[in-house]
Amino acid sequence: MTPRSLLITGVSGYIGGTVLSSILKTQDQWTEQLKISALVRTKFQATTVQNLGVLPVMFSSFDETEVLEKIAGKFDIIIHAGAGWHTSSAKALITGQGARRAALNRPVHYIQISGTSNLSDRPHTDGYTGTHQFNDEEDIFSYEKYRESREAYCQRMTDITVIETGEALGATTYVVMAPTIYGEGSGPFNRYSIQLPAMIAEAIKSGVHSCMDSQIPSGRKGIYFCETGKHSHRKLLERLVKAAYELGVLLTAEVKSITLQEVGDKLALGSILRAELSFGANADWETTFHTEVKAFVKKPPRERDLPQFLKKD
Repeated sequence: MTPRSLLITGVSGYIGGTVLSSILKTQDQWTEQLKISALVRTKFQATTVQNLGVLPVMFSSFDETEVLEKIAGKFDIIIHAGAGWHTSSAKALITGQGARRAALNRPVHYIQISGTSNLSDRPHTDGYTGTHQFNDEEDIFSYEKYRESREAYCQRMTDITVIETGEALGATTYVVMAPTIYGEGSGPFNRYSIQLPAMIAEAIKSGVHSCMDSQIPSGRKGIYFCETGKHSHRKLLERLVKAAYELGVLLTAEVKSITLQEVGDKLALGSILRAELSFGANADWETTFHTEVKAFVKKPPRERDLPQFLKKD
């Protein structure tokens, strides 16, 4: 079987790091045929992934689209877990893979890690409350196009761009929409999510299996959900506060209401839109909250270096 080259972005983060560690731990025919590389920014990150048997690929910023396009031209498979909100980097990576496909006449596969806030309703500011329960056998692409025509949302626009660019260049694309992610990560760097993650290794495994001649839907039909149940954000916070109280981190288990503006300022980089779609919309893991709180108290994560595009509303 011909070896395939795989590039993973975002390995210094929660999802990308967990995806990398999950693939490295999986002993199967499809992983044995992979030559794995990771996109990294620092010498420390490069040394760390190299010690794991992964080839580091240096870059400076997701805004360097010409650099990313050139890098992508060397890989059969790309898992872009580093910037679900960054449309231009996704387009650059697929463009590079499209050039590879044309030059070598061999298939290329691109997996975009996205999120279900793309489908969230707007009950607080737009008077729109959704009652539909989505599943990934529906025409999610057309729904995203419709929602984007009503209101711009950069993560949703990235999904659309991934699919349309892949169609134009002959790259096989998949979009994995992660819901609320929780649990302590298993990557070599940051092990904390931005929200509280269900492991997406099985979804990623399915995506890479497609490179081994398994036929699964891609492109417009290649949008997938990964979920383990359902919850309200209120219930999530109640369980988190309960765990923190039982561990002595908080003095009370009471949950108080705050305004959407306060949510935006505290949790969503000042964006009311992002706050509503991610924390205030309608979109049993109880023991994981104890695990996460313990880990957080023992070793708090460092302050995040936010990319410029996330600082814009």
